[in-house]
Amino acid sequence: MIWQLDLFILGMIVVCALASIMVKDLMSAAIIFGAYSFLMCLLWTEMGSVDVAFTEAPVGAGVGTVFFIAAVFRTSRHVSRRSEGRLGMKFLGLLGAFMTGLLLMTGVHDFPGWADPNSPASQHVSTYYITKTIEDTSVPNIVTSVLADYRGFDTMFETAVIFTAGIAVTLILRRLGGGGGSHSVSGPAYTTTAGYPDTIIRFISRQLVPFMQLYALYVVAHGHHSPGGGFQGGVILGASFILLGISYDLKTTLNRISERANIALGNLGVLIYAGIGVVCLLLGANFLDYSALSKLLPGATEITARSHGMLGIEIGVAIAVMAIMVSIYVNLASHGKHDEGL
Repeated sequence: MIWQLDLFILGMIVVCALASIMVKDLMSAAIIFGAYSFLMCLLWTEMGSVDVAFTEAPVGAGVGTVFFIAAVFRTSRHVSRRSEGRLGMKFLGLLGAFMTGLLLMTGVHDFPGWADPNSPASQHVSTYYITKTIEDTSVPNIVTSVLADYRGFDTMFETAVIFTAGIAVTLILRRLGGGGGSHSVSGPAYTTTAGYPDTIIRFISRQLVPFMQLYALYVVAHGHHSPGGGFQGGVILGASFILLGISYDLKTTLNRISERANIALGNLGVLIYAGIGVVCLLLGANFLDYSALSKLLPGATEITARSHGMLGIEIGVAIAVMAIMVSIYVNLASHGKHDEGL
């Protein structure tokens, strides 16, 4: 690590964090928060946490910023001023942040030193993962072997949480119109065909989308051999459809991947992950014990089957994440009424 570079990036992160909560314009706050996420990506990369940085780049600096901007565009850019009690609330917030910082600083002394070889984790868990990953799983990327194999249960439920949260957000935002029934929405229909009439932006976006999708598939397919995986690849794949919605219109996106298809793909992604575990049970092994797949995969040993099993669950994660990202954006951008202007 280069401590001067770390210090500079950390200082910029603090500046962005303070600026994002101090500016009055919510659109500016969303953009500054995107810069904050990008700086965090740089910091984690410089510290060697490439997989974490790879996740932060498309999620925090990319799609997350788009979600914030879409939400601001559909609500209001400015917060109304408070005539009374403003200074007192600021003081209470500053005091709470100060006390929390003191509490965290006192707890830091109980943690082992950075990269301490005598720490409990380095003496037991980390040593086993580092020395046995190739031998156990035939996967050179230790991060993937930990997330998708050694603690595959956690990752499966994380995928289920992402899917459940996406469905909840969609149900909150979605407004069912037409028919004059109990679910009808008053007011003018939302127009999804206006688009953004700029030939240059549309042309560049149309050229970028195939390469983004190809890169997303590469990230998914090589996630168990290099930084990346299903979550990162799924976000990039979803971002390609979101780019179409931004540069053209929502109708263009929905013509390629409809709302019903999004929900179906989200279910399919979770079912692929859990289904691989069920197949392992049917083959007489433990749930998500990929070595049992060697009985079904021609030419695969129990070790290489674990690698193939990880690839399968990465594909499931990518499908679920992609579907949820697109569904949330479509409902945010259209105020939940994207079906009324089709």
